[in-house]
Amino acid sequence: MTMTDQLWRPSRAVAAIAALGLAFVAGVATPATATTPGVNGRIAFKGYLDADRSTGAIFTIRPDGTSVRQVTWPAPGTVDDQPDWAPDGSLIAFRRCVPDTVCAIYTVRPDGTRLHRLSPPCHATPPDLETMCADESEVAFMPDGRRVVFTRASGTIREFPNGEGWIEHSDLVIRDLTGRNTRVVLRSRPFATESTEAVVSPDGRQIAFQRMNSPLTEPPGGIAVFVIGSDGTHPRRVTPWSLRAGDHPDWSPDGRRILFRSNVDGGFLNSQLYLVHPDGRRLRQLTTVSPDTMLLSSSFSPDGTKIVYAQTGVAQEPDIFTADLDGTHVQQITRTSRWESAPDWG
Repeated sequence: MTMTDQLWRPSRAVAAIAALGLAFVAGVATPATATTPGVNGRIAFKGYLDADRSTGAIFTIRPDGTSVRQVTWPAPGTVDDQPDWAPDGSLIAFRRCVPDTVCAIYTVRPDGTRLHRLSPPCHATPPDLETMCADESEVAFMPDGRRVVFTRASGTIREFPNGEGWIEHSDLVIRDLTGRNTRVVLRSRPFATESTEAVVSPDGRQIAFQRMNSPLTEPPGGIAVFVIGSDGTHPRRVTPWSLRAGDHPDWSPDGRRILFRSNVDGGFLNSQLYLVHPDGRRLRQLTTVSPDTMLLSSSFSPDGTKIVYAQTGVAQEPDIFTADLDGTHVQQITRTSRWESAPDWG
């Protein structure tokens, strides 16, 4: 299964801060993570357009909460999600999921023009869909801005006795923006694991990602952040299995830290944000969020001094927040009654 910021789904089975429950652990004030170091620009995020959460679009907003812009205009029932800024700010990559077909990856300019599909076309329909087309999602730019890394799920679905359905292959893939050159970085054993939500280190040499184990892999059901070389070598786990960590881990601009969320399969509750070195050392908890507060994916500002994240806000739906790494200057960036999450700071 693969984590979205609304629910768990099979990869292919197709305002008072105290009241909000946010507190930061004292003593954690190290520089942190984004795509590349730079000036803090606009924040991209996903916002649902309806109360049923059936249609979602990509938006951008200034860090002070002003000048909201809708970037994509999906058809009803389509969800655009998990935006990622290009290093130079010229494009936003994102995942688009349309009913009755596989998800695909796209790029678009921040003004909404030049929408471009990077995934191959899929003309199959159920029941042939699962074997004819790959599901492509969780896309992020490489540091050169000319390629992206993403998850490609393909093959058949295997149902296990616990009721879970697992895709045959869940691979980490790099593709250039022309769509013509594709390279598999990590290919999973059949029905064994899902490798998702990859992000590349600022120097381009390493990829952090979330791995989930099927009942065939030890520990069964385990979830953790892994790091692998961009050439597919030296995969290693960097977080304890006990944290059940992931949800779009993010590198610091200096490449020295990885930001992630714990308890990613807990319905966004009982979660905290953490930092860890790429070698698994110096694990530090950043937040002490109350158990009944939703906490969602996060990323670092381009200058490495702040984080942006989604948390319970207006009408008990997630809003976008920013904060310094020492816990000061917490700001609620969006204030709507609809779900807003998956922020990426450009």
